[in-house]
Amino acid sequence: MDVIGKDPISEVGRYFRNNVWWWRPLATYIVQEHTLLAVGCSHWQSNSGDGLNAEQSQALADALDADLASGKVAQWAAEYAAEVAALPRETCWLCEGTGVRTDDIGVQHGFNKPRDPETGRGGCNGCSGIGTTEPPAASYPFDVDNVREFATFVRASGGFEIW
Repeated sequence: MDVIGKDPISEVGRYFRNNVWWWRPLATYIVQEHTLLAVGCSHWQSNSGDGLNAEQSQALADALDADLASGKVAQWAAEYAAEVAALPRETCWLCEGTGVRTDDIGVQHGFNKPRDPETGRGGCNGCSGIGTTEPPAASYPFDVDNVREFATFVRASGGFEIW
C-alpha cells in the first residue's frame, strides 16, 4: 500500500509504504485498538484513496505514540505472534500432503521424487517435501518499528490517502 500525505509538513510525511503483508496487520491494529479514530477512513484494507484528514491524522498519531510509549504495541505484537505461532500447519496444496508433486510441472522439474537429504533435490517445492506449509496468516508480520514509522509519517502527513 502506498500511503500519500495530503499536506506534509516534512519529507517523512510525504510517503509511507507497506506491502500488503505488512499493511494488513498494521491496519487491523489501528481499526481494532482505535476504532473511533479509524472511523474517518472506511477502507483501511483497500487502496481506494480513502484516508484521514489532518485533524484525524494528528489524533491517530497521538494515540499510536501513546501506545508505543506504554508498551501496548509491543504487547499486541507479542500476542499476535503467539496467535500465529499456535496456528496449525496446513496440507500443502501443491502435493496434497504427499511431499511430492505429480503434476506436469512437478514431473518436469523433478519434484515428483522424494527429497534427497544429501543433495536437497526432489520433493515438493511448495513444502520442501514435508507435506505441510505454514498457514497464510504467518505471512503477515506485525512489529513495533512498523507502527513507529507509520505514526511518524501520520504526524507529518497533514492527512493521508491509502493507495
